[in-house]
Amino acid sequence: MRIPPFYSPLRGIALTEVWHDNDECPVARSIAPADRVPGTGQPRPRCPYCSLLDRPVTAFSPAHRAGR
Repeated sequence: MRIPPFYSPLRGIALTEVWHDNDECPVARSIAPADRVPGTGQPRPRCPYCSLLDRPVTAFSPAHRAGR
């Protein structure tokens, strides 16, 4: 679920400095609310996991494997 964007001087479990906007993101969850700063903290990029969580889930179809 989308939340207001935030970043942190502490990365949590992230390897790079990014900003977050999805409360399902495991990296965002690893940052304590007290360590969150509102905004994107430009020029930080958006967290790739937050981006992935925005993509629609597609159902797996066994027909996709038939064409191997």
